[in-house]
Amino acid sequence: MAKLILTHEVTGLGAAGDVVEVKDGYARNYLVPRGFALAWTKGGEKQVESIRAARAARAVASL
Repeated sequence: MAKLILTHEVTGLGAAGDVVEVKDGYARNYLVPRGFALAWTKGGEKQVESIRAARAARAVASL
């Protein structure tokens, strides 16, 4: 299983900023090449926080 950070919303999987575990082939052949996800690392936690902050700011702005 591969642990990834989603950069875009993926139907049935999660929203941007979510950390998900998917099968290796799905990650390697679909999510990562299309830019929907990045490999999870300890340094990637900072990216998760910035993605979540941007998502929250867009939600507030749309209200």
